[in-house]
Amino acid sequence: MKKSISGDTNPDAYLTNYSFGLMQDDGVFVAGAASSRIPVTQEAGKFNVYPPGYFWRDEAQVRPLGGRPVQVSYGVKEDTYVAEEWALEHVIDDRTRQNSRIQNRLDENATRLLTTKQMIRADRIWATSFFATGKWAMEVTGVASGVGAGEFLSWADDASSPLSDIEDWKEMIRLGTGMEPNTLVLGSNVRKRLKNHPEFVDRIKYTSSAMITNAVMAAMFEVDNLRVARAFYNTAAEKAPSVDDTGGENITYIVDPNAAWLGYIDPNPTLDSPTAIATFAWDSLVPGQTNDFGGVISRGRDGRAYSDYFHSRQAFGMKKISDDLAVFVKDVLAA
Repeated sequence: MKKSISGDTNPDAYLTNYSFGLMQDDGVFVAGAASSRIPVTQEAGKFNVYPPGYFWRDEAQVRPLGGRPVQVSYGVKEDTYVAEEWALEHVIDDRTRQNSRIQNRLDENATRLLTTKQMIRADRIWATSFFATGKWAMEVTGVASGVGAGEFLSWADDASSPLSDIEDWKEMIRLGTGMEPNTLVLGSNVRKRLKNHPEFVDRIKYTSSAMITNAVMAAMFEVDNLRVARAFYNTAAEKAPSVDDTGGENITYIVDPNAAWLGYIDPNPTLDSPTAIATFAWDSLVPGQTNDFGGVISRGRDGRAYSDYFHSRQAFGMKKISDDLAVFVKDVLAA
């Protein structure tokens, strides 16, 4: 179904220095920051996986006089990726453009509309694939009392210790992989609670007057990459503004606001780089300057429809690379 801007665009003269819109900041999205970007040239392919056990055995022996050294080897497995293309179109009819008091804003709005929707798509794929129960071998659960195996005291309790918990989970990952987790993703409610948690407040109240920012929190947790997943999306069907002035609205967080994820993400992956999650970006599909997901926005002219069109295309596939490089933390604020 073709869509253009709905409603009359020329009933009154618009202000040239002000308009109103609620837009999400790019920083609230996490998919690009919580996965390693790997450019690929084909829709699907294979990559090698080296089981770490071969490399970690202590097998060196004293070579006997006149004898050969003990021979060692390693095994190789194969895994696969698949990239899918996600696309959107926005059309600006010539009449719409001519009736607009600020014509250039139509182009900017088209770009912002398409970009935001593509970022929502990527974050939703990331959330459903990696930020959910049953996706990782290591999963821990917050409880209000009676902490047992695979559980921790809810961070809603002032007696809890988020810093100790994170260090314990880091150690779990280090022991299994040799890698230091460097990425922590917090649900929105978790971030809000930690900002006022006694463990954080007490650590800075005598040494600093600074607020507990994401950077301060990252330093306390000793992670390079801390992200707060605050992006949301609208699950309601679209409605004309004449029917519903919100356009149809039912807003929900993309990522569970009461959960967290800790893992190792290589920010600059090379051959044989370990990482928990990879985004295989099919850069070569679409010419032009691509984003983290192999995506571009292009503009063209449809002469038969007397309209300009804007296309957003991005081609990528997200995949869990190592089950041992991450832990999912659920029910963080259990009461």
